Amino acid sequence: MAGQIDPRKLLGSADGSGAAVPDRFTATARLMGALWIELCLTALLYGLYAETLGFASDLYLSELPFAGPVFAAIDEEASVGHLLALLLAIFSVAVPVMIWSVVVNEKVHLDHQRWLASPLNRVRAISALGLYAAVFALEVVNLYTMIAQQTVANPFGTATDLDAVTAFISQNKALGIFVSVLIALVNFVVGLLTVLTANGFHRARKGS
Repeated sequence: MAGQIDPRKLLGSADGSGAAVPDRFTATARLMGALWIELCLTALLYGLYAETLGFASDLYLSELPFAGPVFAAIDEEASVGHLLALLLAIFSVAVPVMIWSVVVNEKVHLDHQRWLASPLNRVRAISALGLYAAVFALEVVNLYTMIAQQTVANPFGTATDLDAVTAFISQNKALGIFVSVLIALVNFVVGLLTVLTANGFHRARKGS
């Protein structure tokens, strides 16, 4: 239909089919911008997981044998919970990037039925869906938990001083769930943009 956007055209631009090759400066700037956004998302998710999980927060990494001095040089107060939060944040950001990388580089979007005809690819697809479902649930549950915590009274019985937006979201469960899902979807879309910019940088570097 006229005026309808075909998502395959967007993905098809990553493999160079019918797409202009960007110059190296533009491609590098786009890649650096995408990586910066990914780094910001990683920092956001790390802070979120560290705030809501809190596993083994009383076990300090500096007390570990052999690797303890290394962690002590970085941060003496870093705990096992901080390390777990960091690993989960990296995992949450890496999964969408890996999924989109397979989709774009193996051109799954052009003929997904042919790609799924291989039993190995079907196993890969099921594994990828399972991983993303786990990441999506992890992000949404933790984001909503952080929002819901704002309404919980503290032990001293005094009200928490919240900004207007946070107070409004915390008092509306449906909106809190929507915001949580939206941020998780943003992570998925940013993964696509990162893969597209990385492919554009690769084509610009090769000059083809």
